[in-house]
Amino acid sequence: MKLIRFGTMGNERPGVQLENGTRLDVSAFGEDYDEHFFGGDGLARLRTWLNVNQGNCPVIRESERLGPPLCRPSKIICIGLNYAQHAKEAGMEIPEEPLIFFKATSAIVGPNDDLIIPKGSEKTDWEVELAIVIGKKASYVTKEDAMNHIAGYVLHNDYSERAYQIERSGQWVKGKSCDSFAPLGPFIATRDEVSDPHNLNLWLKVNDELVQHSNSRLRF
Repeated sequence: MKLIRFGTMGNERPGVQLENGTRLDVSAFGEDYDEHFFGGDGLARLRTWLNVNQGNCPVIRESERLGPPLCRPSKIICIGLNYAQHAKEAGMEIPEEPLIFFKATSAIVGPNDDLIIPKGSEKTDWEVELAIVIGKKASYVTKEDAMNHIAGYVLHNDYSERAYQIERSGQWVKGKSCDSFAPLGPFIATRDEVSDPHNLNLWLKVNDELVQHSNSRLRF
């Protein structure tokens, strides 16, 4: 499935996008795409519900705003320099172990919402990222079992203010967590929609100029 949320900011409702691109309002299902939904076998329950009720779901107008495709999660865990090409572009050495940091969930916005440049910004920057939506609560998951805990995948445009992040004593959270610095979407592709997440093209344009082009296999 492809999960979407639509409506005005702060009043988004859940929906799904069909293979033909049609978007359906599934508000009648009675749940938003939050941690309870993903952690409570919500995907399976939604599939079952759609098998019976899809024909009664209202079609969403194309003019409707798309919000972030999940309700604000408890945290966004990020891995710095996770792509070899990006490390090369940044002129930075490969870290000996994953560089982990958090991004505030208050930075989450929809895929087409305006970016708000923070006051005093000197070096607001961008990166395309493949974000993973965790499907159930877990601790100490083995490498062999890790993929079974994934609900789906979503595009994340990871904005950063590099002067805040790097030049001011390494203020990573400050540089990454400004309002609107985490656009997500337009949809969450559930795990069954992505045959090989380790071989996905990732690209980003700024003002129609291609500025990033890589692949998810090019990791450390």
